[in-house]
Amino acid sequence: MDRKEFLNQLTGGLTVTCVACMMEACSKDSTTPGGGGNPNPPPGNTALLTVNLNNQLLSINDSEAGNGVIVVRIAAGNIASSFSAFSSVCPHAGGTVAFRPQTLSFNCPVHNSNFSISGAVTSGPAATGLAKKTVEVNGTTLTVK
Repeated sequence: MDRKEFLNQLTGGLTVTCVACMMEACSKDSTTPGGGGNPNPPPGNTALLTVNLNNQLLSINDSEAGNGVIVVRIAAGNIASSFSAFSSVCPHAGGTVAFRPQTLSFNCPVHNSNFSISGAVTSGPAATGLAKKTVEVNGTTLTVK
């Protein structure tokens, strides 16, 4: 038995299938998830989170999280400066931070790092603050980028 025949019997023909899958995933014209497209779109052009201000973030200290970001209403009015948005990924070990309205802080439950409402570290082990995100408001639609 030669090597090709042995590998084909051993893998049940999966080698050919895997090669075909890899070729599809690397195709520039592919529209399937994981295939083609630009994995690093130009900065500022991709909405990470969209919020309808008619029914979300209505009160000061309300928060919404999703898609790796967290946004908090810090003041009245539907203008960008009324909101703060950050990555919800803890810079220490990648845990997901949550907003605590009672203390106006963010907490990572993994190792108990805490961050102020401005995203700065208030207690570690995290050594750096939360990554700030851009907030845009157009009418009653808030977008975090």
